[in-house]
Amino acid sequence: MPPSHNTHVKSPPPRSDKHEEGMGRRAQAAPPNSGPVTVVKEELSELRWNGWRAGVLTVISGLYGQMTLARQLPPDPREDSWLLMYSPFPCLGVCLLYIVAVTWWGPLYMKNRKPFSGLRSVMMAYNAFQVVYSAWMFYEAGMSGWFGNYSFICQPCDYSDHPQAIRMMHCAYWYHFSKYVDFIDTVFFVLHKKYEHISLLHVSHHGLMPISTWYGVRYHPGGHNTFFGFLNTFVHTVMYSYYLLAAMGPRVRPFLWWKKYLTTLQMVQFTLVFLHSLQLAFVECEVPPVLMTWVGFASVMFFILFADFYIKAYRKRGQN
Repeated sequence: MPPSHNTHVKSPPPRSDKHEEGMGRRAQAAPPNSGPVTVVKEELSELRWNGWRAGVLTVISGLYGQMTLARQLPPDPREDSWLLMYSPFPCLGVCLLYIVAVTWWGPLYMKNRKPFSGLRSVMMAYNAFQVVYSAWMFYEAGMSGWFGNYSFICQPCDYSDHPQAIRMMHCAYWYHFSKYVDFIDTVFFVLHKKYEHISLLHVSHHGLMPISTWYGVRYHPGGHNTFFGFLNTFVHTVMYSYYLLAAMGPRVRPFLWWKKYLTTLQMVQFTLVFLHSLQLAFVECEVPPVLMTWVGFASVMFFILFADFYIKAYRKRGQN
């Protein structure tokens, strides 16, 4: 997840997790003979190209879910009346609309405008909300099974009306919904004209997560695959706590020395998710293999991307 939202502050903001994803890409200095206009044009051109590629990846993700899970499992009838859950196409449309908005419409609107200022209080409120929201989801996922009777080796989904199964199903839905809330991260980048942070990884991550989690919630809203959300909500609680502190200004920043460990925490998360998915290749378990293959592949992909960022942002920087 990309850098902190506090881009209106004079000193550079701390960045990590999904906000850090795009930082390493803009480290190269512009050619000596290129003027500001040329740099801006190149930046916007790259941004739109990132949007095209992210859109293709998002559509491929939706097609994959439709051709695999949707063909192998029946949709959960308990969710038929839930908002955005009857069909994947509204979710896919929202994801594509987000990509177009942050890589095309937003930058076009801001083209002849100065970056917005005075958004510190708004960003602090947003970060505070995300801390509470993420902590609540982590607690709910834990109380629904991961703090107690869920097996870390094999946990099939409970499709009954048992209170604990219903609780996990609701938690999975609100986790899916949180991926729409995460879109606001990129909106702050657009309003501050910090396009260098809207990397391919950043916009793909935000575009892919809602449609990917939609299939999990609609066809398997509980059990083994919810381990990823359980860990991810904990990481988000820590991450948005960091952003909230960073938004308080320069006086707090000397105490935020642990910034780079957020990226390490992300990589640990993806490693655990991969191992948790991989073990099903060696045990018999009533969990759709295609679902855990999807989760495992995504964890490997994001681990590599975050590791690449970590090396560029911290290891190589420390050598210079």
